[in-house]
Amino acid sequence: MISHISFDVWNTLVSPNPGHAPMRTKFLAACFDAEEAAVRNAYAEVKIWVNQHAIETGYAPSLFENIRLLMMRCNVHKDPSYIAKSFEDIFQICKPIVLDTTVRLIQALVEDGYTLSLGSNSSFISGRVVHDFLESTFGCVFRFGIYSDLLGYAKPKKTFFNKIIKSCDVAANNILHVGDHAICDLRGAQSAGIHGALLRRPEDIREVVNESISGVCAP
Repeated sequence: MISHISFDVWNTLVSPNPGHAPMRTKFLAACFDAEEAAVRNAYAEVKIWVNQHAIETGYAPSLFENIRLLMMRCNVHKDPSYIAKSFEDIFQICKPIVLDTTVRLIQALVEDGYTLSLGSNSSFISGRVVHDFLESTFGCVFRFGIYSDLLGYAKPKKTFFNKIIKSCDVAANNILHVGDHAICDLRGAQSAGIHGALLRRPEDIREVVNESISGVCAP
């Protein structure tokens, strides 16, 4: 019987704002005194490396470490605190997209008595910033949030999911984790004994969650 549901964030509860990446690129190009194409490619390469590093090792760099990796890739030396704050400002200007159906689903789950939490890999936007945005969007309905840049571990590492189990204080087989990545979310959750649900797109979240809960409860 599912009593607690953990949600991935990106491409699960929210979708990126289409204006975010171009604004970030313009900022980096000006900050690094470089061509937009160069910083766009560098950012993509570092993001891919960080994501793959998480899959292969389960360890997650902090926000500042990720920024330093980006600066190293671009051969520049700037104050990482300034870049982190600028990334946060851009995030606030170009807030993620949240579907009305997702808001209604979260409200319905709370009304039905499920406890909820967040579990997300985070690289260039701190989990702290993401969590504040989610609470302003959905209300204070999430018991806790676990983010890789703050924890030091990333999905799919079992340690990440064990943190979810310990934080919600229920048995692993009473937890459902919902996310969009087959390795990080589905297989990672299953490795810790948690039920996993794979989401292909945010529009399908209600159907996926309801089917997963029904499937676990079925005899």
